[in-house]
This record gives sequence, C-alpha cells and structure tokens, in this order.
Amino acid sequence: MARNVSLDELINIINNAENFEVVDYQGDSVVIDEVKGIIKIKEEDVKKELGELRKMRPRGKPTPKQLSITADVVKRLVENKVRFKVVFGPKEVTIRFDLDHYVRLNDKDVRVVGFSSRDEGYLGLIADVLEKYKPLVFLKRIK
Repeated sequence: MARNVSLDELINIINNAENFEVVDYQGDSVVIDEVKGIIKIKEEDVKKELGELRKMRPRGKPTPKQLSITADVVKRLVENKVRFKVVFGPKEVTIRFDLDHYVRLNDKDVRVVGFSSRDEGYLGLIADVLEKYKPLVFLKRIK
C-alpha cells in the first residue's frame, strides 16, 4: 500500500534494509510502495515453486557500507525526483530504474546494466557516489 514519507524516513527504511519502490513525489514527500515482482508461471505451479525457493532462500543483509552508499544514492535520486526500486539481498543492493536499467552493489564491485557510459541517463546522477564504494563494471545485455 502506497504511503508518503519524508527523506529522513526513507533513510531509516534503507538502514533497516526494507525493500521499497518510489512511485511518485508530492511536494517534499516521497510516495513509496512495496516492491512488486513479475511472476511468469502458472498459479498452480506457484506453491510448488515457492516451497522449493523458501528452502534455498539466502540469508543475511547488506553491509553497513552498502547501506550508507545506498542512502547517498537515494538522496541524489530523490533530489532529482527519479522513480526507482531498491531491493536488498545478502551482501548486495539492487537499485532498479526499469526492467533493463539497474545497478547492483555487491562486495566486489558495482555492476551496471543497461547503461553504456557513466554519464548516461540516471547513472549520470549517481555514478560519482557509486564510485566511492567500488569500481563500476558495465555489463552488456545478452541478445
């Protein structure tokens, strides 16, 4: 369910490693919602598949440095009123702009998908912040 939060509340959500999606802006407040995924399997197969996934679900959360960099990136994106999703995993954070454009911070580097240079699109807003964490590695889409 969508709700309005301030930037400070959004930073607290990041520090708690809670997934969220920025869906809109209203004045100084940010409208966030839960991250919704895409399911491409039949409903009757969902229960069987989810049962297996739960057994293999990775444990853990991002490192404090990853959370700090994510907070800095989110501040920059909110200042520019960009819509995006943040998904936390074990020792990684994914900041997704759309299906084909995202960055993933892991413990070795920052993987960049869908952008061809550090100055392109939304990456141009946050590249300098991401480079404080680890080097940017540009991945090409497989066709």
